[in-house]
Amino acid sequence: MKWIADSIKNAPPSVLEKVLKIASEHKDVISLSIGEPDLDTPGHIIEAGIKALKTKYTHYTSNLGFLDLRKAIAEKLDKENNFKVDPENEIIVTCGAGTAIDLFMRAVLNPGDEIIVQDPGYFNYIYVSAFLNTKVVPVHVKEENNFSLKPEDLEEKITEKTKLLIINSPANPTGSVIPEKDLRRIADIAIENDLLVLTDEIYEKLIYNEKHFSIASIPEMKERCVLINGFSKAYAMTGWRVGYAAGNREIINKMGIISVYTTICAPAVSQRAALAALRGDQRCVEEMRREYDKRRRYMVKRLNEIGVPTVMPKGAFYTFPNVSQYGSSEEVWKLFLEKAKVSTTPGTAFGRYGEGYLRFSYANSMENIEKALNNIEEVIKNV
Repeated sequence: MKWIADSIKNAPPSVLEKVLKIASEHKDVISLSIGEPDLDTPGHIIEAGIKALKTKYTHYTSNLGFLDLRKAIAEKLDKENNFKVDPENEIIVTCGAGTAIDLFMRAVLNPGDEIIVQDPGYFNYIYVSAFLNTKVVPVHVKEENNFSLKPEDLEEKITEKTKLLIINSPANPTGSVIPEKDLRRIADIAIENDLLVLTDEIYEKLIYNEKHFSIASIPEMKERCVLINGFSKAYAMTGWRVGYAAGNREIINKMGIISVYTTICAPAVSQRAALAALRGDQRCVEEMRREYDKRRRYMVKRLNEIGVPTVMPKGAFYTFPNVSQYGSSEEVWKLFLEKAKVSTTPGTAFGRYGEGYLRFSYANSMENIEKALNNIEEVIKNV
């Protein structure tokens, strides 16, 4: 271990690595653990990728991405999110939304800075923060509040060292959606305390019976906000690795400088496919959303019926059932894996307040979901 940097050596262990290994190697296990659409990339997007390969889109692009793609992203943000940005200077296309998060955090954070995150919340924020020797300050998002971030809970966590607030709505792992009135109050808090805000909106298209609202659309937030999004979830393009960040011009510029010396650019062929996704028929997105909605309602109903209390998620493709009556997150995760042959994700992978919960993904076929829940029901009967 003497060769390993302290920032990496002291980083929390990755549960995701174990979950991915189980999903790939144990074919007798039904995986409800992976945050990846089981549906295929729509045909017209695949065809755009094939055409791009045939027309020799196999070289480097600008480190910020193709300008026509950035213009299409800017049009989308203006039309759908009421967020106006300059495509030439305020958007960067990245190798997935995860890379955008990494570039952003490296561009703005110094060792010792404090970052406020939702807990339970997406683990990438926790890991990247650890790599940068910054301090993660968790805000407990509670089950009784549908796991939504409450402004009054946020205010309690702010100190003179707080630099960044990360918002994820719809959220991974809980599927929670922060209401517009709360986001507006959170924006006021950010302005009052001179906080930078990263808003991760990768699941915005997968929202049910609610309307998506972006904190970035509030005019006063423009200079202190960067919006992260991508194509992996809405268009089932996880393997294409293409996302983007938009917002504060100076931050986007610095992210672009870092990218030159790391990824250089997002894959050219993927960028052409992403352009086709934005400019093509959007019925494929709605069809996916309806399919996930059907699975969402079925999974929540079944889990509650078999004795696993589960809040109805309002977005994304996850449920976050409370399994505390059966043991710890790790114990129940192992129980379901070994006895029911179902892989989930321990809630503790998403922060300390995830203890007592598991994340179930309904990005799997209805047939597999039904079989998995039948297996779990049999195991619970014998606990």
